[in-house]
Amino acid sequence: MCSKLLIPGQWHHLAVVIAKDMKKTCKLTVYLNGKIIGTAKMQYIQPFPGQSISMEPTAVIDVYGIIGTPHIWKQMSSLIWRLGQAYLFEEVISLETVAALYKLGPNYSGNLQAVSFAGDDVNPEPSPSRLVTEERISFGINANSFSVTTVMDIKSCYNEVDSRQIAQEMGITSRDSSTPVYLARNLAQHLSGTARTIGAALVGHYGVRTFASNTAANSFQFIGGPSVILGFVAMASDDSSMYAAMKVLLSVLSSSTGCEKEMKRINGYKLLAFLLKLKSSLLSNRIFQLILSIVGTMELGSGAATIQNHSAFKDILCDFEVWQNAPDNLDFILLTHYVDLLKSPSDGPRNAEVMHRMNVIKKLIFQLNEPSLTCEKVKIISIIMKNLLKGYFDTKDVLRLGLFLVYTLLPPSLNENVIFPENDLDVSTQALSQTPARTIWLRNQLLEMLLDLICSDNLHPSSKDQEEMFMALGSDWFLLFIQGHLHSTTVLLGAKLLIHFLYNPVIMEKFRDGMPTSSWLSNIAEDCAVLMYNLKSHPWTAAQTACVSPGFAVLQNLLGHHVHIPQVYYLLAALFLQKPSLEVPAEKLDLDSMLQYVIENVSERQKICLCEDVAIVLLELVKIILSKPTTGTEDRWEINYPGSVMQFFCLVHNISPREPLWSSPGFLHALAGTIFPSDSQVTPQDCSVLSEGTYIQETVPPPFTNPARKQVCDFMRILLMDSLINIPAKKHLHPFELLLEFSPEKATHDQRQSFQTELLEFLMDIVQMTCREEGKATHLARDDYKISNSTQDGKIAILVGNVAFFSKKLVEKLYAGMFVVEPEKILLFITDQIVVVLEKAYSQREQIVSILYNSLNRAILYFLSRPRQSLAEQQTLARSLKVLQDQWDIIFATYNSNVNFITCLMHCLVQIKAGSCPDGFGLKGHKKHPKGIWYHFLPKKNIQTNRKLELPNELDVQSELLKLVETTWSKLMSERRRTLEDTYKIDLLVKQGNSDSGMNISEITPLWEETASKAWQQFIASRKKKLAKVMAVHSQQGKSYPISSSLATAMRTAHKRFVKDTECTVEAFLTCMDAHRKSGQEVFAAVYKNHIQMLQCENNKTSKQWVEVEEQLLRERGLFGPEKGVVSPLGWSQDPAEGPARMRKKMRRNNPSDKKEEAGREYQATSKGLYFKFNPIEESQGMIEGSGLNAEANDVDVLGKEVDENGLDCNQLTFFPSLNETFHSEDFSEQCMETQVILQEMSEAEEVRMKLSVVIVKGHVISEGVLLFGKAHFYICENFTMSESREVYCTKHQPSRITDSFICNMFSKEKPGENPTCSRYPYEEIQEAHYMRFLLQDTALEIFMRCGESKFLVFQNKDQIKAFKRFCSAVPSLKGKGVTEAIINMRKNGGGEKTALHKWQKGKMSNFEYLMYLNTLAGRTYNDLMQYPVFPWIIADYDSETLDLSCPTTYRDLSKPMGAQTEERRAKFVQRYNEVENNDGDLSAQCHYCTHYSSAIIVASFLVRMEPFTTTFLSLQGGSFDVADRMFHSVKKEWDSASKDNMSDVRELIPEFFYLPDFLINSNKFEFGCMQDGTTLGDVVLPKWAKGDPCEFIRLQREALESDYVSANLHLWIDLIFGFKQQGPAAVEAVNVCHPYFNGDLIDLANMKDPLKKSTILGFVSNFGQIPRQLFTKPHPPRLGNQKSNSGKEATSGSAAAGDTQPFFFNLNKLKPSVQALKELIRGPVGHIVCGEKEVFAVEKNKLLIPPLWNMTFSWGFNDHTSAFKSYGTEKSFAISESLADWGQCLCASCPTQSSIITAGTSTVVCVWEISISKDKLKHMKLKQTLYGHTDDVTCLATSLTYSVVISGSLDRTCIIWDYNRLNYITQLPEHNAGLSAVAINDLTGDIASCAGPFLYLWTIKGQLVSSINTSCGPEGDILCCCFTQTFEWDSRNVIVTGCADGIVRLWKTEYVKTQLPAHQVDPVSPGHTAATTPEETGKKWEKHLVLCRELNRNQENSRKRYKNNPAVTALAISRTQNTLLVGDAWGRVFSWSTEG
Repeated sequence: MCSKLLIPGQWHHLAVVIAKDMKKTCKLTVYLNGKIIGTAKMQYIQPFPGQSISMEPTAVIDVYGIIGTPHIWKQMSSLIWRLGQAYLFEEVISLETVAALYKLGPNYSGNLQAVSFAGDDVNPEPSPSRLVTEERISFGINANSFSVTTVMDIKSCYNEVDSRQIAQEMGITSRDSSTPVYLARNLAQHLSGTARTIGAALVGHYGVRTFASNTAANSFQFIGGPSVILGFVAMASDDSSMYAAMKVLLSVLSSSTGCEKEMKRINGYKLLAFLLKLKSSLLSNRIFQLILSIVGTMELGSGAATIQNHSAFKDILCDFEVWQNAPDNLDFILLTHYVDLLKSPSDGPRNAEVMHRMNVIKKLIFQLNEPSLTCEKVKIISIIMKNLLKGYFDTKDVLRLGLFLVYTLLPPSLNENVIFPENDLDVSTQALSQTPARTIWLRNQLLEMLLDLICSDNLHPSSKDQEEMFMALGSDWFLLFIQGHLHSTTVLLGAKLLIHFLYNPVIMEKFRDGMPTSSWLSNIAEDCAVLMYNLKSHPWTAAQTACVSPGFAVLQNLLGHHVHIPQVYYLLAALFLQKPSLEVPAEKLDLDSMLQYVIENVSERQKICLCEDVAIVLLELVKIILSKPTTGTEDRWEINYPGSVMQFFCLVHNISPREPLWSSPGFLHALAGTIFPSDSQVTPQDCSVLSEGTYIQETVPPPFTNPARKQVCDFMRILLMDSLINIPAKKHLHPFELLLEFSPEKATHDQRQSFQTELLEFLMDIVQMTCREEGKATHLARDDYKISNSTQDGKIAILVGNVAFFSKKLVEKLYAGMFVVEPEKILLFITDQIVVVLEKAYSQREQIVSILYNSLNRAILYFLSRPRQSLAEQQTLARSLKVLQDQWDIIFATYNSNVNFITCLMHCLVQIKAGSCPDGFGLKGHKKHPKGIWYHFLPKKNIQTNRKLELPNELDVQSELLKLVETTWSKLMSERRRTLEDTYKIDLLVKQGNSDSGMNISEITPLWEETASKAWQQFIASRKKKLAKVMAVHSQQGKSYPISSSLATAMRTAHKRFVKDTECTVEAFLTCMDAHRKSGQEVFAAVYKNHIQMLQCENNKTSKQWVEVEEQLLRERGLFGPEKGVVSPLGWSQDPAEGPARMRKKMRRNNPSDKKEEAGREYQATSKGLYFKFNPIEESQGMIEGSGLNAEANDVDVLGKEVDENGLDCNQLTFFPSLNETFHSEDFSEQCMETQVILQEMSEAEEVRMKLSVVIVKGHVISEGVLLFGKAHFYICENFTMSESREVYCTKHQPSRITDSFICNMFSKEKPGENPTCSRYPYEEIQEAHYMRFLLQDTALEIFMRCGESKFLVFQNKDQIKAFKRFCSAVPSLKGKGVTEAIINMRKNGGGEKTALHKWQKGKMSNFEYLMYLNTLAGRTYNDLMQYPVFPWIIADYDSETLDLSCPTTYRDLSKPMGAQTEERRAKFVQRYNEVENNDGDLSAQCHYCTHYSSAIIVASFLVRMEPFTTTFLSLQGGSFDVADRMFHSVKKEWDSASKDNMSDVRELIPEFFYLPDFLINSNKFEFGCMQDGTTLGDVVLPKWAKGDPCEFIRLQREALESDYVSANLHLWIDLIFGFKQQGPAAVEAVNVCHPYFNGDLIDLANMKDPLKKSTILGFVSNFGQIPRQLFTKPHPPRLGNQKSNSGKEATSGSAAAGDTQPFFFNLNKLKPSVQALKELIRGPVGHIVCGEKEVFAVEKNKLLIPPLWNMTFSWGFNDHTSAFKSYGTEKSFAISESLADWGQCLCASCPTQSSIITAGTSTVVCVWEISISKDKLKHMKLKQTLYGHTDDVTCLATSLTYSVVISGSLDRTCIIWDYNRLNYITQLPEHNAGLSAVAINDLTGDIASCAGPFLYLWTIKGQLVSSINTSCGPEGDILCCCFTQTFEWDSRNVIVTGCADGIVRLWKTEYVKTQLPAHQVDPVSPGHTAATTPEETGKKWEKHLVLCRELNRNQENSRKRYKNNPAVTALAISRTQNTLLVGDAWGRVFSWSTEG
């Protein structure tokens, strides 16, 4: 089986796990490549293996194992196998552990204690994990860790047993000392636990060989890393070279985990993408396949794969700029690859999650906005989005897509159906930008994608994801796509989307209640982190007014514009029946077929729930169609669609007749609304009532009547017939009552009258039809009859009751004037119903009959009391009487025995007979004749009116009427006379006679007439009261219409729920919705612009990063740079960073890229999708020269629109026409591209919380800027300004915001075209912040960083207070640290011993430190040349050969200013003072000095030889150097000028005279010209006592400053400059009065009103400087007693305090060693010694103590190439890191801070690590930077925080100086005679000592060789370690200490020696360096030599013996007090050397 699993030529991982089982057996499990291949059982392994078993505890048993075939089983075989790493664990490991071991691969060499696997985008740097506890690891072997030894060495180093066993296996004697033994060392040897084996010996005659591979990938990693291969990509000039470079990159990344980590760390994949953009023309399909292999995804068509390399995928495959211009259609192939990744059944969801985290959808959306987009690309992008959301659904992605879809909408003023007919939506393969309807087509594609998505199985309609999606978007988002002006295809898709969501009950309820608008806008605003909003005044927010309106009300309003789309009805019908996912078959295209299809899918047995809201919407659509004019044939949709809908309702009613919907008020009102007459339908045209004419005029029908109204009436008839027999009238409002009382808002009386009249007649017909068939007229009744007779009886009872109620309602409407009808119709209708009721055997017949008779009686009285003036009215009255006579038996039956009725009837007859009240004597009714009603329900009735009628004679009509009255009276009297007389007890007639005889109406008695009249009046009053009550009820009901009761309740609920929202009308909702559409489009435009901005920023940032990478490859010691030892001629400039005591000692080399234009170096994209104007790419020099990196420039305008010569958009004018509607953004970012400089410094989530306008002062450069306060950083933006609206612009595009005209003039002095810059600083980097002055005004802040940098910012409007408070809130430690507080404390003379004053007085602070402290307090700063720190002239002797610092005449008089150093000069200045009498502050004010002792030109002239002050000097001098004779060229001449010769020169010195020799040397070779005597002006001429060495001059200057004389008199000079002699009478007496314009304490510029005077003062200050703040108002106290050393030096900071012993090197002859060792280490030679405050710390070799507490150690050099962190004094590691394993064997390390470690070794690479340790736990150890330059093992490292440098020494015989802050190359130290063994740096002077074999070299910090010496005194004289003494930097007795292999410590010092030069030799000056000597006389010069002071040797025997027996000196250290030298040796001992006593 194994033979099938093993593949030749491939590594396999084999694991055998033995676990104890029950019954003395073991379970054996075998794993191959991380998977189980078999299990078995075996017996326990015996506890004492070997040939003989002994149970005695003292017995020694030899145990060894063989990996391979034992000798006794050895046979000839052709099998060859290789063994990688091998481990033995005393622990049963799990399957997961085995899989992790397999994942590590064959190159892993660690011990499984800190295993780090590759991270992903979520966790890019996962925490290391421990797979096996260290105590359980018995051994591990790896071919990379082996040594060559002998059996005897093994015996001496390890033990005899191992040596004997190895010798036996190898077949040699155990005493052999010559045969080499290859020993694979045990990787676990150093781990804690029991004793372990020494490793494994390779036995050659077994056929075993060792091979430690050194792959090409590792070689690349060690010579330059992935940057080298990226360089190959950059140099590629054709397809083949590009393919080769990418192939190499793939090979390296796949075979080296170290290179893969480096690729991620250096942002290599982004760099690769940047290069591929430049080389897009060289890309091909095969290169694309290589990139897929790098990313780790599948090759096209090869099956599924997982995205493995997330960084590469994000930076290369997700950067569409790389591919959009690539040939071979690679952009489309990439998108196809996306689809393959997402469609993978197993890996698709995981890939989707990865893509989501990388914002792929967001990037794809931006791709949809590209003008070069094709239809195929849109389709595949849609597929990608759908599959991505299926695999990983996220609402944010949906919101982004929703925002883009809103962006595609046109404004309502443009009708898409008119602009783009259906045929215009056909798109081809051409670019989408050339398709007319591309916007609609693109929108539809995305809507279809969303529809497919929500219909998928992943998002079930009831899923939470769907609800979350709907709530995030909001209902108004969906309604946006159903607007009337949109294309029908879009509307249909939008409706499908919305309706699909509405199937969810929760969503349906929310939609019905109404949701506030702009939910989508508010939600997307949270995701739209538009970075450029930080630079704007008022960024967009979603806080807009939201409206709430019921969703279905808005929906029906919008769908009303799309009644012609049949699919709309189908969707609504499906929703109405709650039947989702009903797809219409393709053949069913007409509406009838669609609706029939819906019905067919509904089973009668299936219970359905009908949606009332949807039904109302359907009816509203029908109403809209019916209200339209009909033209054409009956086949038009206007006629067919309403019928189809009503037929659909009929069918549904048939299926579910008992559904509550059919009787709901909302539905019935909507149904009534469909046929409610409009204004034009109320009165037929030219229709008139009957008049006196001879015929009735023909009535003309309305202008349009839709035949489909009949279908509405048919459905209404069904509903009413059903309600008559099933719904009792007593329950709530009966359906016919709801229909009858329907009245829309603003309906007229005529409309209501016409509607109710027609409806009542319609109902009368229905009742008659129903009653005739006894309730069997409908399918409902018939079905019920089949069921039960008893049920049928109940139906009839309900029917009869409803008929009675309806009759009552008829009469009510008659009296209300709303029922215009012929009297015979209603009278006959009621009589017929009475007959029907009487015929039925019904228990409640009397009650029903009574109701009917009451209605009949009231109707009769109504008609008889009508007006009878016209002929028509008389005819109507006659017809009424005729009906009475015809129906006499029914009307006046015994059931109708109401006396009041008879009485009123008699009153009516009397009135008619008498002819009184011709206008009527009843209620005022309608005036319209029934013939004037146009019927819509019953259109056949209209035919009757369309004919002419002959009218009878009026006399005949009157005669007939009277006859009918008399007849009726007679008949009535004959039947009811007795009843009436019995009731009222009154005789009816005047003549009493036979009651049976004829009774004339005129014979009625007056009393009876009065009685009848009263009865009538009572009847009329009751009718009026009843009518008023009914009208009030109807009026109240009308107010609540058209919202049904359920909707009204829902809206009230919504109102309570959304308290903050505004409930509004549908129109207001739509207006608000459109306003949000505009806002959304603006938001997307802003987001898109921000995307383009950030792309450009990212490209620029990557471009700069590539330039840096390129420079590192091409620089000195770079891979492609000059040969080793060649020094480029680059100049030097001063680093502005401050060190201890605010000294700026550090010099840095000029960057070669500084000479190039930055703009030309930046990447400029060529994508058409960008809207910037680009510059061509500048071709890289050196390795990329001629490689074709140039890119074409394209002019591209906003949003990717190409622009023609006239500036018009040629390509995208209508791509998204919405943009043309409301906004053509005039955003500053389109004009001011320089703001990208700020944006690219900001993080994505940055939020600017405050913006302040500032002035940035850097030396003499004054520039405007903006200070931005972010969340965790603040930004200083130089050459930027703010507009009035507080938006940030560059100074080129916006006028200055600074109101001070003088400062503005200072701007104009600067050279034009300064590039805007932006610097970002974290708040935690701030160390101090001080209030400062600028131009005599307290308007500035100076911010000091921990790295030494400082920023000087000037504010206006007292903004400095706001800024300081903001800084204090971010950095609480700043509170109370301002300069103002310190000055107050100083003047109060408080603070005790800890104050600077007391420290200085007691000698704990040097003079220099104290002067610098006072300068800081007085507001003096390096950043403002007008307020530069001022130091005194100290030395007055510049003529002597040697300087005698013990002589007072050597010094200047510190009690006097420079103007009074001589009496003659003093007298002249006094005379000048006395010549001016006034002191009012004018130009002629009384003063001694009109110039100042410190000004910008003075500082610049002193520092003119050093950049950046050379540039400063040129700027101050108008662009050229001054006349050579006037420039600073001699220290002596400057002293003479300032002290006696020049009355206008009273200058003092600057701090650099006491610590910086570089400013005295013209190291940059500037041409200053020649003086009058022909001397070329170069280096400064120094005094003779300086021996021509600037370093010696500075040393003596500093020594003089710290001398006893100066210490005793310095307080006098302080009084002059900072104290009480600065102003006032004391200043006059001291001849120290400067012009008052220089003194800020005397001038109040803030309140000065004279602008001319203010400008004059400011001009004085800017040109001549200003006086420091006055710190002391009383005499400054002197320094307390003088502590002298032998040379007159006194103790300073860092030295011993008074009374302590002197430094050991002061008395070298008295040095004695300690008798006993201070420390004894048992594990090896001493490697590092540190002198703490209370004890000495020492650790072995390959260990390093970690500052500042020195209680932890860092260890390296283990067999497994790991590193360990331990607590000092213990061997147990609390943390192990395997980070070093990728960088070969570590040979040396340095730990400058507790958070930084620097390592180097066999890889030749210097690695800088960032570490974090908290509570004995290593949080992380990250690689911060790799420094390439060496070509051999790096053997030694040294670091100086003071100078911020790292020095590395290598076996390649060179040292390299690196910048510790910037982590880049500075310079090299070549010319060593051997490989380096030790380096050291002097933190005080910057001197560097390097040791190579026996040679000792001394260098300056700039890499200039000072001296060298061969220290060899024998064969073992190599130097192993060295250090400097650092007591006083000015003390010449400081020594260099070296420790040698011969065990001797040697002390060296430098001495000046005058040497003779050959006649032909000139001072040697190497390129970039300057000789430190000046010829003193012809042929001679001073040189610095290293001189041996003393040798320290503990063994005082003869020299030969000591070399052999002395242990080598391996470590050196000096105590904090400098009085003890500590020496560590190879035997692990630490001794001390100190002076006696």
